[in-house]
Formats: sequence, structure tokens, C-alpha cells
Amino acid sequence: MNYKSKILALFLLIGGISSSKAQDIHKKDVPDAVKTVFIKAYPKATDVDWKMKGSNYEAKFDLGKVDHKATYTALGKTISFEKDIPNSQLPAAIAKSIRTKYPKGRIDDVDWINTGGKITYKIDIEGTPDVNVWYSVDGKFIKEVAD
Repeated sequence: MNYKSKILALFLLIGGISSSKAQDIHKKDVPDAVKTVFIKAYPKATDVDWKMKGSNYEAKFDLGKVDHKATYTALGKTISFEKDIPNSQLPAAIAKSIRTKYPKGRIDDVDWINTGGKITYKIDIEGTPDVNVWYSVDGKFIKEVAD
């Protein structure tokens, strides 16, 4: 394989990897069933961006000044809904657990997530190292992922 072929193969590989996670799509490419459910649920949504995540459709949007995200099946069934919340709205049990487990960490962002009626919190913690952690609504640690 010559040098140019290797470079081309590398670009194709990188492009394939980056596009496998989520792909931006135009509103016209979103199924009508998904758009109908979304508009009914969030008639005042602004700055709506659509992505494909696997076979599902994800809308990132604003309600007021708050970031939101909703994920749907192709038939318009809601999979999950999430929104940014102020750090002060994080349940006390979770905040205490984070202070204990990550004493040098700083809470950067908190997401409230509703997946089929089950509430969880995703917290981005800056520190050494940066991590994302998930907790149940009752303060139980679920998982940690390096950021």
C-alpha cells in the first residue's frame, strides 16, 4: 500500500468511527410520527437539532434558557428525556456522596434524566481525573465513566 492509499484509508477509518456514534440529520429526514410527538410535547422548543443515534432520533433543544434532549423510536415512542438542572437542585444524598467520593472534584454540569419513568442523574465532575457519574433518584451510585 502506498503512502497516499494509507492516508486515504486512515481518513475513511476515522470518518467511519466518528459517524458511528451520532449523525446530524435535517428536520425533513425525521419521521412525521417523531415530529408530531415532539411538537406536541415541546411546542415552545427553540434551537432544535436532530441526530440519529443508532435507529433512534434525538432532538437537542432549548426551553427558555435550559438545554434539553429527547430521544424517540422511529415510530414516535419516547425513550428518554433529559434536561440540565442547576447544581443546587441535585438531591442532598447525591451531593454528599460526590463530596465524599471525589473530594478534589468540582461539579460542572448536572443532567436530570427520565427513561421510561425511571429518574437518574448524570453529573460531570471536573477534577483529577474528569469523570461522568450516574446516580439513582434515591442517591445510589450507578456508574462512573472517564470523561
